[in-house]
Amino acid sequence: MENTKYCQVCKKCSGCQLSNMDYQSQVKYKQSNLRRTFGSLIKPQRIIEADSPLNYRNKAQIVFKKEKGKTRFGIYQSAEKGIVLTNNCPLHTDTANEISRTLCRLFDRFSLSPFDFKRRTGYIRSVVIREGFMTGEVLLNIVASKNTFPKEKEFAKAITAAHPSVKSIIISESQSLKLTSGGNERVIFGDGFITDTLCSLDFKIGYNTFYQINPVQTEKLYNRAIKMADLKETDKVLDAYCGIGTISLAVAGKCSKVTGIELNESSIENAKENAKLNGITNAVFYANDVKKQIRTLLSNGETFDVCFVDPPRMGCDIEFLKSIINADIPRIVYVSCNTQTQIRDVRFLIKNGYKPEKQQGVDLFPYTKHIESIVLLQK
Repeated sequence: MENTKYCQVCKKCSGCQLSNMDYQSQVKYKQSNLRRTFGSLIKPQRIIEADSPLNYRNKAQIVFKKEKGKTRFGIYQSAEKGIVLTNNCPLHTDTANEISRTLCRLFDRFSLSPFDFKRRTGYIRSVVIREGFMTGEVLLNIVASKNTFPKEKEFAKAITAAHPSVKSIIISESQSLKLTSGGNERVIFGDGFITDTLCSLDFKIGYNTFYQINPVQTEKLYNRAIKMADLKETDKVLDAYCGIGTISLAVAGKCSKVTGIELNESSIENAKENAKLNGITNAVFYANDVKKQIRTLLSNGETFDVCFVDPPRMGCDIEFLKSIINADIPRIVYVSCNTQTQIRDVRFLIKNGYKPEKQQGVDLFPYTKHIESIVLLQK
């Protein structure tokens, strides 16, 4: 069923691959994909749908372009190094869209020119808007050719006067022709982070912190994953690729101990801070390669009853899977945003003594082809 009225530029913009379908048709399409992917191994359960398929993103990466002497904002198309202009992205929140419009006016007022990715000229490469859905706090990361500009304090004062929800502003530097978050970051307003509440826990969110983009559906995802794990108070839990500890801290109250492992050191520091923030004392975190850290823990006599795995889109490293198998963990709860790499890893685990018990899809990304998938495996 054609459904292009929700957005005027959806046919030009590659952000919504399913813009030609209404939401129920999208769910049917994704359910069919899950059946094709997992059907020979396990029957997928009915997808957990989104309560609201629009305005769900708590993170927006905005690019800008001069048109008829005025700055406008839009979505970047990496394939063409072009910008699809819009005045209102329906997947972004109303707050993000309003801030984007204000930024256009302020960039003109402060003579901050948008970067032209084809001509390689200009200053403002992008702005990342991060929003705490429960707290209403907003963080802005201005990615620019240099990490400083004249009158930046006046600029910060102007944007926060227009939008008091903006609690922190960071400027970072990038010379890349790709749309990146930048480096050499400087805080020009606030503390450099915002807070949000997820699964009744408080989390600090920095400009480069991984945090699921759809927090309403993320709660459903984590609650379902925890339920599938069937945790007992005596269980010792391993959380691989733990990030800032969202899953670790969500399960901490339901088990005796949780161990989180993540290669990114700043994420682990955030995880430790979040544990203290929530008064959680039975969670420990290690900044290390997951397979190396697991080997160390096993050599020290550690054992685990449940392993939560939530890897990047590329899936799990084969050596990591071998380390999980060697750890002889009875239950694995595998969460993934890429069913193709997930089924690859699940098949490897099946060959090495595990059996898939349940599969559950959770739609975190309406109007796109992506979906989160949970698979429970038993030894």
